[in-house]
Amino acid sequence: MIQVTYISSVTRPITQMDLEEILSKSRKNNIELGVTGMLLFGNNTFVQTLEGEEKRVNELINKIRKDPRHKDFKLVSKKEIGKRQYLDWTMGFKKLDENDFNTIKGIDNFKADKFNTTYLENHTNILEILLEHYRVEQSKRQKHEELSLDEEDNLLSILHRIIRSSVKLLSILMVMIILWGIADVIYTVYNNLFIPAFTTLTINHIVSTFGAFLAVLIAIEIFINITLYIRKDIIHIKLVIATALMAIARKVIIFDFKQITPAYIYGTASVILALGLTYWLIEKNTKENSEDGF
Repeated sequence: MIQVTYISSVTRPITQMDLEEILSKSRKNNIELGVTGMLLFGNNTFVQTLEGEEKRVNELINKIRKDPRHKDFKLVSKKEIGKRQYLDWTMGFKKLDENDFNTIKGIDNFKADKFNTTYLENHTNILEILLEHYRVEQSKRQKHEELSLDEEDNLLSILHRIIRSSVKLLSILMVMIILWGIADVIYTVYNNLFIPAFTTLTINHIVSTFGAFLAVLIAIEIFINITLYIRKDIIHIKLVIATALMAIARKVIIFDFKQITPAYIYGTASVILALGLTYWLIEKNTKENSEDGF
């Protein structure tokens, strides 16, 4: 397996639409080729790192070299690697400007106009710093934990450990409640479906049984929510909304329409609509973010 880095400059102005097209095609092709990497773009200059099986990477580099959208193609690095540095990226991306250069340690006084093929070819250390900086930044985002034990502040680290221990205790208690709920389901099924005679079995018996099942399922969802607070890369709000939808669905199933008012029904419908819309928006936003680079 090899890793290759090249630089080039554009032959014409590149628009945002052009960049999106390049990224879309690159990600699709890289999945098929088993190639990963990252693309930086700034001051009409491309910097790209690609890694994968040597034959596939070489074929891709030869294809990229012939692309009419850029010129001054220069291969600045080619080395064998034991494992991928961009394992989770079909193609990471960052569009650079003056503000980005001012915030990166190790390249003090670096100006955007120096981000060109001539300068970078003679200052490969700048390339290494830039690539490493954005690789690490993205890795931090992917490995983010709500209750990280790697905090630099000792007090925060101690507090996170305490909360993690509390979460584990809550998980144990929740499992006990789930087991209790399962026992209640068995008891409810026995009372509602087996004890009554066939002629006396009513819809209320069946609805009551469904309610017992859903109560256990909600308890399981809450257990999952609890344990996810010590895992990585979890959008907790999405899980909370999903649990709320399940809980209100249970409520609807066991409605006694003879005893509730129309206003209560309309209010419940409004809550379901709001929760459903919120869940859809979160899901939509998650998918859009997963398609972006940085």
